Amino acid sequence: MTLARAIVLFALSALILCAGAETSPPLELPIELQLDARALVGLPSEKPSEVPSEEPVCFDDQVVIRATISNARDLMLLNQLSDDPWTHSPGIGGTSDWRISRDKLKVLSGAGIAYVIFIDDINELVQSERDRLEQPVEAASWFEDFKNLAAVNAQLDAYVAAHPATCKIVTAGTSIQGRVIRGIRVSRHPEGTVLPGFVFTATQHAREWAGTMTAMWIVDRLVEGDGVDARTTAIMDSSEVFVFPVLNPDGYEYTWVTNRLWRKNRRLNSGGSYGVDMNRNWGFGWGGTGASTSQSSETYRGTAAFSEPETKGFRDWVTPRTNIAASLDIHSYSELLLWPWGYTGTLCPDQSSFNKVGTVMRDAIKAVYGMDYIAGPVSSTIYPASGGASDWAYGGAGQLAYSVEVRDLGTYGFIMPASEIIPNAIENFAGIMAMMEQSLQACTITVVAGPSTSIDVGVASLVRATVAVNVGTLIATNPVRLNWQVTGGAKQTVNMNIVGGERVGQLPAFACGESIAWWIEAETNFTFTRWPNNLPGSTRVIGTPLCAIEGDFNGDGSVDAADLGRLLSAFGNCFECHEDLNDDNTVNAEDLGSFLLLL
Repeated sequence: MTLARAIVLFALSALILCAGAETSPPLELPIELQLDARALVGLPSEKPSEVPSEEPVCFDDQVVIRATISNARDLMLLNQLSDDPWTHSPGIGGTSDWRISRDKLKVLSGAGIAYVIFIDDINELVQSERDRLEQPVEAASWFEDFKNLAAVNAQLDAYVAAHPATCKIVTAGTSIQGRVIRGIRVSRHPEGTVLPGFVFTATQHAREWAGTMTAMWIVDRLVEGDGVDARTTAIMDSSEVFVFPVLNPDGYEYTWVTNRLWRKNRRLNSGGSYGVDMNRNWGFGWGGTGASTSQSSETYRGTAAFSEPETKGFRDWVTPRTNIAASLDIHSYSELLLWPWGYTGTLCPDQSSFNKVGTVMRDAIKAVYGMDYIAGPVSSTIYPASGGASDWAYGGAGQLAYSVEVRDLGTYGFIMPASEIIPNAIENFAGIMAMMEQSLQACTITVVAGPSTSIDVGVASLVRATVAVNVGTLIATNPVRLNWQVTGGAKQTVNMNIVGGERVGQLPAFACGESIAWWIEAETNFTFTRWPNNLPGSTRVIGTPLCAIEGDFNGDGSVDAADLGRLLSAFGNCFECHEDLNDDNTVNAEDLGSFLLLL
């Protein structure tokens, strides 16, 4: 421990023990400092290890409260009284939600900590859900109630069976208990086609079942809306979409079988506790504020970045897919739309683009049912959280990366009523559509001058265009490119340089009888935009005049009797005329003989 750290912890412990602690100014307290401070004042730094159980965990006399944390003493006391902060905020000067035993509420009251009870009997809520799910009824829609891992995987397979031309199962490694992390690719374009991609993930935190159902709704709406809904069809025209409904399959299964409120994965830690918080285990900014070193903490970050097979497997799946333009990681609850950074309060380099697209997403969500999601960077909007998925997706993989905390605001928390599944999914799909549409229009390309139908043989053609950047920034090297193919040959490219505020490039001279397809690409740090139609293979096709056919005097593309008539009528002196086949300035019998050989 450094001297500076020791001084901080000494001061913190003094603050906690001080009778006047409630008058101290607001401050931010990282979780790892909370644990060290507890040890200094004689409190255990590790919470009791979980004991594996085959029986469902009971939550008798448990409530969920929203507490106002005025100072460090309040936060330390709540950490001592509860091992399950539902909103995981280490900040002071605000509120956070906690699951706590009812008999400990008097301790909070005695300490002067203000709170309200949001869920009066968590066990009743959990048991009611369990009873309902154990006796499923025939439903008109798959989305009328929550589904376990087997049902989710079966439905993914059903989408592939029903839509084999657009759906394919993809995998991103296996979990620590050996379960395959399954997803689905949705696109009308063959794999390997150069086009923008989108990735949607859910259920890093096992108990967040609303995320699983929202992710599955994305798949459903894309496959069912293709060719029916104009906006969905446009997305399918232009992109490939990947959806992974359950990134934490072990934890998700555990919530169905044993502990409904389990959050982490199912690693057996060296100290005997279970689980690593996957959303603190990603490798960009790992190990900082808002992630715990305590193995039994709900925000335990793991022994190293990507120490968990779930995060490592997904990283290895994403890394070669450099076409992925944007991603969204789905969580519950709190109705928040978030973007990087989480590991620091400093704004990310693309803050203006994140804010622009995020505002459109938030407005799209609100337009459905009036739900007013709060939007902003993770660190300043909720709390500092290092090692998060969106930080890595942006900082490590170059994606326009968001995360969303879906319904509700705490009335039900993680135990969302089944009646909320579809409304929640509908409003979030509206935001998702807005994200994809905004990403696909990263640039607006307007052609000012360029060939449209035909060009002369042997003459180069100047192409001028304007490029307005809507999302991100143009890449440093060759950001705007003029491309062409001659009669189906290899693609050729030149950079379009800036001249007088326009992008200028030149198509070379072409021979007669050529068909030329040309197009423009503008590439930002997130994705590329293609003109004319921003679709794979969209081009403007032009041509050069057909090459002259010897003996075709009337230019109709064939040598026939009409051309013979033209030759006979031209007998005699003829200077530079087509009928003079031997170029002796006379049309005579020799030319007639040559012509007859061409018929």
